[in-house]
Amino acid sequence: MKEFVIWTVNLDRRKSRKEGRKIPKRFSVPGVKLSELEAACEALGIKCIAERKRYPKSWWEEGGRVVVEKRSPKTQLMITLAQKISEMREAEEKSKKEKAKKAKKKKEKKRKK
Repeated sequence: MKEFVIWTVNLDRRKSRKEGRKIPKRFSVPGVKLSELEAACEALGIKCIAERKRYPKSWWEEGGRVVVEKRSPKTQLMITLAQKISEMREAEEKSKKEKAKKAKKKKEKKRKK
């Protein structure tokens, strides 16, 4: 099986191309975590192995990499993963807002009593 190694740095909007970003900024996501990258792979049905390693150019920063099966060109795969991470973050943020609204309504009901 052919494999790709994708580092969290490769998808990070805050990094320059020189620092390791591999996709255009318009597709990238700020502050990618290994857990998000792993979850995106699982959501897309891509077999992956997550490894807590440090990117050699920025060894002092937390991060990691996933080893994924080769399905499409690497750049296209990274763009797809970044888009999925972005979708997952939006969904999580939306659910947090809904929970906050429900909690606020409960507080208002208790005050009225």
